[in-house]
Amino acid sequence: MSDHGLREKKKMETRQALAESAFQLAKEHGVDNFIIEDIVQKAGYSRRTFANYFSCKEEAIANALTLLHSPLDFHYTVTEESLSPIDAIHFFIKHRFSLEILNRLHELVCLSKHHSTLRLYVNALLQEVQNYAKQGMIEKFGEAYPTSYYHLLMGAIFSALLPLFEEEISIQFPLTDQLTENQFFHYIDQIFEQLREGFN
Repeated sequence: MSDHGLREKKKMETRQALAESAFQLAKEHGVDNFIIEDIVQKAGYSRRTFANYFSCKEEAIANALTLLHSPLDFHYTVTEESLSPIDAIHFFIKHRFSLEILNRLHELVCLSKHHSTLRLYVNALLQEVQNYAKQGMIEKFGEAYPTSYYHLLMGAIFSALLPLFEEEISIQFPLTDQLTENQFFHYIDQIFEQLREGFN
């Protein structure tokens, strides 16, 4: 690995350690009951190092999701050419969203419900994930569908999923590796069945 590659790897590891420490402290003590000094002490870095990566503890907490997230590359994830965009994103959520990602997203959304600053950063993160998914579909399906279709589809999917993570709909989250048998994924199937009626 080149010197540049090693530096980038080190930066990513530092960012991950800080974000993970912030997230764990938020879970253990609540968002308002710890300070940046607690984060850097737990992670083993200085406050100056923290400032190189995050502007505040809420930004660090929210970024704990991106540690588990990789760009949604439909070229490699979904190889079946006959799939429509809505089938592709349904397949990806069911087969590539790990248990850890789902539960962490749920925890972050719940933490942010009563903390407006954290909510801003979590919302920005959700928008980033939505943009990843939208860009992945545009790259896979291109001009087969109008650009507006991808925007409308991803907006509808995320609007349908968010109430699950906010616990506005009483659906048990997957807490074991038996994802396919969990009522969460049965509900996901129902959401996509309803979306297909409007988008296919």
